[in-house]
Amino acid sequence: MLTNIYVIDYVVKDLDGAKDRLDRIFGTEPLWIHPDMMPGQDITAMYYQIPGNGEMSHAIGFFKEGGDSVRVERDRIFLIGVMCDDLPRTMEEISARGLTFVHEEPQHYAVGSSNTLGTLHGLEIFIARHVPGGDRQAREMMFTKDGHSDFGDDTQGGVFVGFSGIDLVVEDLDAAISTYSAVFGYPPVDTSARTGEPGVRSAHFKAPGDGRGMREFGLFATEGPPTPGSVAERLAGLLKAQGEGVFRLDFLVTDLEAMRTILADRGIALPSASYVLEAVNGADIRFVTEPA
Repeated sequence: MLTNIYVIDYVVKDLDGAKDRLDRIFGTEPLWIHPDMMPGQDITAMYYQIPGNGEMSHAIGFFKEGGDSVRVERDRIFLIGVMCDDLPRTMEEISARGLTFVHEEPQHYAVGSSNTLGTLHGLEIFIARHVPGGDRQAREMMFTKDGHSDFGDDTQGGVFVGFSGIDLVVEDLDAAISTYSAVFGYPPVDTSARTGEPGVRSAHFKAPGDGRGMREFGLFATEGPPTPGSVAERLAGLLKAQGEGVFRLDFLVTDLEAMRTILADRGIALPSASYVLEAVNGADIRFVTEPA
């Protein structure tokens, strides 16, 4: 059974160039992967810790294009990691729903085992199970550039709560719903009315984890000729430019204006009429609060 979405990974062309802005968005230093975590692979990556709930670790990773990493034309989110309670059994369950794993058997790495469903509508679905204490072991293999593991206050003074939602733009909404229903084991809710944008259809899955960590996994598609300047036109443009994939992350905060002030103090300006940072290494970052 899938238990929670625990990591979101980007691939970026200029990792050093991206780091300064990302440090100011997240308010912390990233931790860098030690070679022992991926023996024999030429991979450079850094992770920002995202607040969890005491029971699970959350992180957002940035991989440098090149070496043994992914090749892309432009920066993008390429993978989510989903934790499960028993990997062989979870593989059986998902395979019975018609999806095929890349590897016939679980693959073992430094702190657990994993398998992947490959890229589904522009996003790789990586499923893992850590050994007992695996989160701690992984942290012990990661350090800041200064060689320590104190990355700072990931809650940004108690304002930043963590992941809330991840949204994909897809060519065929019904096909994507079928695929991800097989991943999660249940159907989504039609959220087109909630989205409320002409020419846009949407559906959202409740993310595994019973509300802990990531809350929703969304799919968006356009229908009909988009109106100039509309959300539908932007989504259609993204599809044409980069194909299917993640176009937005939602981060949960306790106070939107407090988050605006925190970012402004670090030189990051949110638009006056919204709480969205557009196109941060290939995806929008939208700050949200709990529904009233």
